[in-house]
Amino acid sequence: MNKIALVTGAAGFVGQALVKQLLENGYTVKALDLPGNPEFSRFIDGLTTQQLANLTVCPADITHLASLKPIVSGVSYVFHTAALLNSVAPRSAFKSVNVQGTQNICDAASEAGVDRFILISTSDVFGIPQSAEVITEKTAYRSWGEPYADTKIAACNIVKDYQKRGLLNTTIIYPGWVYGPGDRQFFPAIIDMIKDKHAFIWHKNEPYCVDLVYIHDLVSAIITAGETNTAIGEGYLILDDNTGITPEQFFTHIAAELSIKLKIHKLPYGLMYAVAWISQQLKQKGLIKNLLLSTTDVKAFGNNFTFSNEKARNALQWTPSVSAKEGIDISLEWQQRHN
Repeated sequence: MNKIALVTGAAGFVGQALVKQLLENGYTVKALDLPGNPEFSRFIDGLTTQQLANLTVCPADITHLASLKPIVSGVSYVFHTAALLNSVAPRSAFKSVNVQGTQNICDAASEAGVDRFILISTSDVFGIPQSAEVITEKTAYRSWGEPYADTKIAACNIVKDYQKRGLLNTTIIYPGWVYGPGDRQFFPAIIDMIKDKHAFIWHKNEPYCVDLVYIHDLVSAIITAGETNTAIGEGYLILDDNTGITPEQFFTHIAAELSIKLKIHKLPYGLMYAVAWISQQLKQKGLIKNLLLSTTDVKAFGNNFTFSNEKARNALQWTPSVSAKEGIDISLEWQQRHN
């Protein structure tokens, strides 16, 4: 049977990698992203003739329900990766894309009778942990007071409601920090900071280890979950819960690979939060060109997160295929070749 999959946010980092792997696995793929998105055009132009033969390009906006219905028609699998991450966008924009967009794609998928709906969420939905707390899929969703994480919580609740009402067979994936070849946001930002020869770290209590997930490992987990019947109605944390790399070690390792002498500055959490908040205000008002830091970043790098991927290991037989240090080196090599 021909497997037809729709990938929303197909021009994004995760979306591109997912589209390519689905095509390699024999799927027919509909790739949806915003019309006129230059990343979308570059991605399509970079595909091989064979890949294009099984791909349908679907320029559309997930905030417009009417445009989605004909695209979802005939689809068996929906992989919903589209989301707004921009730290300085107004909260209304986050609600429009992350909440209403998810509602729309769920409506269209339910009406079309798709077999499976897989939401790519974030580990952020579980909030900032209490002291010594280990976060699992049973941990309750908790607000960050940040538009990205909070609207992703709302999106998860929408998807869960469709599952509860028997309207869709759903699975939710909760990735950690996604990195690897093709990343044009996370690693480039880190590299730019290191090239300035100064890195800033902060934490409330003690340093913690960054919970990374290599892009190919994430995509593997997404597809496996989508093809596994026992994953219906379930959610999975997909990340390396044993990287052993603190932010300081992360930065110094990259600096060493780039032969850059890096100075580490350890600053108070409260100070960094104030700097980030002011920076966001100035950026939103158009008074500065580049955002120095976001309050989301301060919270993400300043609190001690401990996750467990035990459920994915047991239920999906999923484990990271490369160590964090190996993945970082592969990622750096890709960045140097493509920038």
